[in-house]
Amino acid sequence: MKKTLAILCLFALLGGCLAACGAPKPETLLAGQWKASAGSLEFKSIAFTPGAEDPRKGTVSLGMTSLVGGSYEVIPGQGKDARDMVKITYTLWLISTTRSYYFTVEGNTLNMQEENAGVTLTFTRESAVAAGTTG
Repeated sequence: MKKTLAILCLFALLGGCLAACGAPKPETLLAGQWKASAGSLEFKSIAFTPGAEDPRKGTVSLGMTSLVGGSYEVIPGQGKDARDMVKITYTLWLISTTRSYYFTVEGNTLNMQEENAGVTLTFTRESAVAAGTTG
């Protein structure tokens, strides 16, 4: 009986470790430079550079009418049906703007859906940036 219980505990522990280590973190998936698909009116490109101390927060470069810098924060989804979110803050023409997007990354495709608008922006990965690096 003790042997069976020990084996069950071992499998439970291994299963938990594999579940925690298996999927990449959302901030890791998001890092890098992305180019907008045809038809995107908002951003022509976007680049996420994770911070060295907290990879969920970093700098963002937005290709709009001109190159605009700002910051971002990844908010991982919670629960079964939760979606990952990125909050982007930037200043354009002296006006500070914060927008929140639900996002998914599948292969080299990034989809960002604005939280309150339902508009989905699609990007293709141009290059990856390792977490904790700058530039």
